Amino acid sequence: MKYRVKQKRNGINDKQLYYAETVWSGLVGTREIAKVIAQRSTVSVGDVLATLYGLVQAMEQYLHDGYSVKLDDLGVFRLSATSAGYETPEECTPHRVKVAKLCFRADPQIKSNLKFVKFERDKKENTDK
Repeated sequence: MKYRVKQKRNGINDKQLYYAETVWSGLVGTREIAKVIAQRSTVSVGDVLATLYGLVQAMEQYLHDGYSVKLDDLGVFRLSATSAGYETPEECTPHRVKVAKLCFRADPQIKSNLKFVKFERDKKENTDK
């Protein structure tokens, strides 16, 4: 994984310091993932795509029903909700509650494997001075 160095203000004392910042290689879509899975297994790209789309639909249904969804060796997905503050509990009605975000907690195995990520400095780096 590539990184570049950027100068930013330190939030504690407003001093300008240099920090590492990841440089993304690009975006990998569902079809690319399906091709890799198909090459490593006995199923076709179409079968993998159908399974992945089915997974998304099932996850969405369970999340809407208030469940956390654990994908073994990947992590746990859950929704968080929020609302404005109200004077009484009765004012906090269902139509005033909104989904705040989709949360993800990585599986401990994936987190422990992050120590093996290799970094190299981006050769096209423009360091802010």
